[in-house]
Amino acid sequence: MTFQAPRSIGSGVRYPVREVHGRAPDGLADFAGQTSFLLDVDGEDYRVEGPGLEGDGQVRVFEKDEQGFGKDIRVWTVRPSDDGAGFAAEHTVS
Repeated sequence: MTFQAPRSIGSGVRYPVREVHGRAPDGLADFAGQTSFLLDVDGEDYRVEGPGLEGDGQVRVFEKDEQGFGKDIRVWTVRPSDDGAGFAAEHTVS
């Protein structure tokens, strides 16, 4: 069985994080471990679910195909936003 990614995403584009675990994020640690967060992708919600590994001022999240488990779809890097007001996630080629 093959799985298609839910939608097209640009590599190297920083998308604002709207929420993590149903609320505004407090810090990078909110994205570590099994996580679920909502991005603003061109004005639409895009949910990312999977395990996150924190290190070097960022969290790498391995988006999965089945509600946070299963096969990897994408790898995301979550960092504080450039303006310091929140967080942004960028799809990175691993």
